[in-house]
Amino acid sequence: MVNKILNYAITKKVRYQEEPREGQPEQLLTPYGLASVVGIQALPGTTQNTLSFKKILKKAVKEAEMLYAAGIRNILIQNVNDLPMYVHVGTNIVSYMTVIGYAIRETLPDDLVLGVSVLRDDADAMVSIASAIEADYIRPKGYVGAVIGVDGIHAGIVDEVLEMRYKLKCDVQIWPDVHDRSTTPLGEVNLIDACQQALSQGLADALIIAGKDFKESLAKINLVKENLPDTYVFLGGGANFNNLEEVYKAADGAFVASCLKDTGNMTGDLDQEKLTRFMELYKKIQ
Repeated sequence: MVNKILNYAITKKVRYQEEPREGQPEQLLTPYGLASVVGIQALPGTTQNTLSFKKILKKAVKEAEMLYAAGIRNILIQNVNDLPMYVHVGTNIVSYMTVIGYAIRETLPDDLVLGVSVLRDDADAMVSIASAIEADYIRPKGYVGAVIGVDGIHAGIVDEVLEMRYKLKCDVQIWPDVHDRSTTPLGEVNLIDACQQALSQGLADALIIAGKDFKESLAKINLVKENLPDTYVFLGGGANFNNLEEVYKAADGAFVASCLKDTGNMTGDLDQEKLTRFMELYKKIQ
């Protein structure tokens, strides 16, 4: 049994902005939290790009509008279709994602909670985009420790995130994935120790947990909640029509994306019928 560890650094957070953005909810992390993802089409300059940026922009804004109209108030923009995924993306990706994020922020009401994730984990890009579009949070995939992925070894970006947030005087929250399912942790740092590092040294506001399958995800979330009971924990993926009630017995919130797509995976198009059915189920569970 891992001993419970107090988060000794979370109280040392410093606010940089005098006032929050207009319309920002007082509490971003609510019971039965629900977030979804606008998976941006492959952007110009990446190997899978086939569309003009104007078409990509319109599609992203349309999907955000669909999610908001269905009742989802937390939307993450992520460049899920960009290949290859660079540790440091080009200025083209930063420019395009900033325009998309700004368009969504301007199109939807002020109560929208907006997040940014730039693959593969470009800290400077994430925080810079978030600052420009008044995003509420970023989602780093490899925040603490080191992992090995499809393209090799990656070090955590905790220092880069905190430094850039300070430089830009930006109060964007940090919701990192810990032991992300798309990579394998290096070394012998267990899940609870990694979570504690994200909270104490990384000043994370919430944690996102996902295992290789739903059973493993629940086991990991239960372990984190047992040892860090005051921490807000999201299920990072795998929620669907069949397990949503079980999700909220363990997690405080959930990111849902693949089950709302026409293809059943992140890179597909948002399906209105699936979205409507999912939200009907979600409203019954609350």
